Amino acid sequence: MKKWTTLLKSLGFTDSESKIYLITSEMGPSSVQEIAKRADVSRVTTYAVIESLTGHGLMSSVQKGKKTYFTAEAPERLVAYMQMRMRNMESTLKEVASAVDELKLMRGGEKPVVKLFEGPEALKAIHDDVLLSKPKQVYEFGNLDEINTLYEGTDLDTFKQQLARMSPEIRGFMLTRGELKSHGKNVVNVKLSKEKYSFDGDVLVYGTKVALSTFKGRQISVLIDSHILADTMRAMFDSIKP
Repeated sequence: MKKWTTLLKSLGFTDSESKIYLITSEMGPSSVQEIAKRADVSRVTTYAVIESLTGHGLMSSVQKGKKTYFTAEAPERLVAYMQMRMRNMESTLKEVASAVDELKLMRGGEKPVVKLFEGPEALKAIHDDVLLSKPKQVYEFGNLDEINTLYEGTDLDTFKQQLARMSPEIRGFMLTRGELKSHGKNVVNVKLSKEKYSFDGDVLVYGTKVALSTFKGRQISVLIDSHILADTMRAMFDSIKP
């Protein structure tokens, strides 16, 4: 019985439900008083458990004279009940998966989630999060020459190639003395002249997130998860004329 008690509890049964289901399987039709005494629980608890198990189709009752007797249904009914629960859970899981984006918006709403990264790997942490997020749009305003100085070109190219395979819409405004490379079809890059602009940071907007990075001194990247801030930054980017 100990094995079955553990198994039933792993399936979501309470201690009392497990105990009473197994006891009534062993005893056969029994009164509430007999079940309560054998299970060593109160009659109130016994009635509540019988009602719950009967509602799941796992127990039934029979009338004999003026007395009512209760017994567990056949083990096959337990299997059928668990199969039904699994189907319901699979259906619920699909609903949850389809609503994940909505839940993310709720998380990033009034109370933004902020993460701080420091050191040489800070920007790489941001890039890893971009790939993990699989965004439909990516906006960037940054000093490409500083990025290339701090970040090996091969690694940067690998990130851009992996991002391109996801086919997001990309708009970049990059400060550089060199030439801009475009990875992917939906990419619009605008070169910013170092004769006209001077800054040492980077702004990256994707999904519900805004990433801010500095490249002078100790490298720092701040990742803010807030759909309000992300939408605001996207509007700012959209207002910029190439």
